Amino acid sequence: MRFRIPKIRSVLALALVVSSVALFVVPLVAQVAPSPAEQATDQAAEATKPEIDPLLPEEGLLRPKTWKLLGERLLTNTVDYLPKFFSGVLVLVIFLVLARILSGLTARALRRTKADPALPRISARLIRVAVIVIGVIMAAAQAGIAVGSLLASVGVIGLAVGLAAQDSLSNIVAGLTILWDRPFRTGDRVTIAGEYGEIRDVGLRTTRIRTVDARDAILPNKDVIEHKIINHTRDQELRLDVPIGISYESDIGAARKALIEAVEGHELLADEPEPEVVVVGLGDSSVDLQLRVYLRDPRKERAATWQMLEIGKLALDAAGIVIPFPQRTLHWAPDNQPLELVDERRAAGEGG
Repeated sequence: MRFRIPKIRSVLALALVVSSVALFVVPLVAQVAPSPAEQATDQAAEATKPEIDPLLPEEGLLRPKTWKLLGERLLTNTVDYLPKFFSGVLVLVIFLVLARILSGLTARALRRTKADPALPRISARLIRVAVIVIGVIMAAAQAGIAVGSLLASVGVIGLAVGLAAQDSLSNIVAGLTILWDRPFRTGDRVTIAGEYGEIRDVGLRTTRIRTVDARDAILPNKDVIEHKIINHTRDQELRLDVPIGISYESDIGAARKALIEAVEGHELLADEPEPEVVVVGLGDSSVDLQLRVYLRDPRKERAATWQMLEIGKLALDAAGIVIPFPQRTLHWAPDNQPLELVDERRAAGEGG
């Protein structure tokens, strides 16, 4: 098993700094309170002093005896503290190895399931962080550091950070919800908040979509779960509806036959169900048809749409069927009479 040595070294260096601070600060703080024998000696010396005694350079920290005593106690405390220090480092190293093993086992176990590919990575990261945090706490306790007060301070700081980062926490909760509900997987083609594209990555805070114009749309997970999600590739069967309009004078049956014959056997279309053409509306200028085909590969939806539109236009042109567009004719009226706007289609109908 390979370990990331730089990370272990960084953690060990941090532990060494913390332990060294505790190692050298504790003995110095202990010197603030003198021993009972020293207190008695100092009281006797104070009693024999004259009423006005100038500050002598031999007093206090300037006495050689003081520095000698500090050195002896520092050495004694260092020797006494070293077993705790090394035991704390050993505990930390054990938890680092344990975090590596557990995160790897979790990732491999989740990869064997049908879970989203992002789930093993995120779960392994969370387990690694949790185990390392527990290891740091236990190592600090083993090294003789007061963990209780430290945890209380961390709790207060965590509460303040949580209140200040509500949006980030909402996105993290939304990311866990997405991984749990699995409305889409990495590689699916979806439409979310008006963005169509392929899911490239699902993180704890954001979801990244690769759009058809080769751009990355990064959506906060909170926005993802609050909007309608359309998954175009969750099922292999996807029907494509292509709108096509013909003039009112055109034969619907002829248009239907021309369109179906043009798209039959296309490489992007499935053999079953067969293509069909239905009337979905009567517009102002056209009879609205809809060419319905089923795709072999749902990922080819956009490419198939563009090809079906082109094939439909060419097929209707070859069959002599007119694809209308709105036309208006302005007739000039005689003097002192209002102008009249006449629809060419209706005018042609009235004339007929």
